[in-house]
Amino acid sequence: MKIVVLHGWGQNRKVWVEFASRFEPNEVIAIDLPGFGDEPLVSDDWGIPEYASWVMSKISKMNLNDVILLGHSFGGRISTFIASEQPEWLRALILTGSPSIYRPTLITKLKIKKYKVLKWISNKLNLKPQKISVDLTDADKRGLGKIFRKVVPFDQTELLKKINTPTLLLWGENDEPVPLRIAYEINQLINNSKLEIIQNTGHQVVQESPFLSYGIIKKFIESL
Repeated sequence: MKIVVLHGWGQNRKVWVEFASRFEPNEVIAIDLPGFGDEPLVSDDWGIPEYASWVMSKISKMNLNDVILLGHSFGGRISTFIASEQPEWLRALILTGSPSIYRPTLITKLKIKKYKVLKWISNKLNLKPQKISVDLTDADKRGLGKIFRKVVPFDQTELLKKINTPTLLLWGENDEPVPLRIAYEINQLINNSKLEIIQNTGHQVVQESPFLSYGIIKKFIESL
């Protein structure tokens, strides 16, 4: 089996070098997604379906079979979409800190409403528009703004119900961007899934607790 890792937003495959070193040589393949790391941006208008198609094409070109797809955050969104397509080469799925469902809090909804009002005022008065978040500001600077706006509200509730692949959900107890309530709901939506929570860790759970994360993932793989 091969473990193919899809990194989170604003990151690249190098984040997963230490994780890969704990496995046998070439057992883990971490790839850069278009627009991140060494992989050039293909289109500034892509969304999750386009990224998923690109990844599936890349895996096909590498002639990989019996693949365990591990997706973190943004990479988890892409992995969710791929798993819902049920490719023959997919053996198992691991999601960590993945916002595969869109459930904004009341505070977030108010921020979005405030942003839209300020944007309308700015356009009327020809002022510099306000930004809703640091991540969005950074995405715009890097030419990824349109992608970011498509990715964030992309809800995969119905797609999760289509996944039958054995799935491990690995979550940090204190994950703020994607809190545990999201993990619990994903766990309910994917039939053959198991949720593992690591205490005193956040969104980067694998990097924050590498030994325990490796143990949990290794045990999951051995159970397949």
